[in-house]
Amino acid sequence: MLGAFLWGLFASSSLILGGAIALRFNLSNKLLGIIMAFGAGTLISAVAYELIFEAIKLGRNTGFPALGLFAGALTFLFSDMLIEKMGAANRKKINVAHGSG
Repeated sequence: MLGAFLWGLFASSSLILGGAIALRFNLSNKLLGIIMAFGAGTLISAVAYELIFEAIKLGRNTGFPALGLFAGALTFLFSDMLIEKMGAANRKKINVAHGSG
C-alpha cells in the first residue's frame, strides 16, 4: 500500500513541478503549446493503450483495430476542419477574446 502511494505521489509531482516552473519562468506561447500537446498526447496514449490492446486481442489479426484507429483520427481531423470553417478559427489562440456560444 505504501508503494502505491509513493508511485502516485511521484506521478503527480509533475503537476507541482510544472506549476513551480510556470510561476518562476515566463514561457513563450510556442513552448507552452508544445508542453500542452505533449501532456495531452501522453494522456490520450495512456487511455488508448488499454483499449487498443483489447481491440487487437479481440480482432485476431484482422486489421480492424488499425482501421478503426485511422477512421477515428480522420473523423477528428475533418470535424476539426469543419468547426474551423463554421467560424471558430480563433478558438485555439491564447491571446484572443473568446465569446460565449
